[in-house]
Amino acid sequence: MEQKMKIEGMTCDGCRKNVENALLGIGGVKAATVSLVPPQAVIQTDHVIGKAQLQSALSKAGNYKVAGNVADNEPKKSGGSCCH
Repeated sequence: MEQKMKIEGMTCDGCRKNVENALLGIGGVKAATVSLVPPQAVIQTDHVIGKAQLQSALSKAGNYKVAGNVADNEPKKSGGSCCH
């Protein structure tokens, strides 16, 4: 199954790699592809992974936020810190 989400807080390729590694560390995630433009992640999973679990993994990796599904029209927030 595929899940897509917007990610806030990524400012460089190091951030992108941090987010990708954090997502790959979640049980049930088979693959993760993260891009800066647009700021999104696509994961292949065994089962639906809840937003709380995704956010928990991203928070441990840095100042990143699951902003919603790719189809959502939420505005991108500026600022935030770069990689830890």
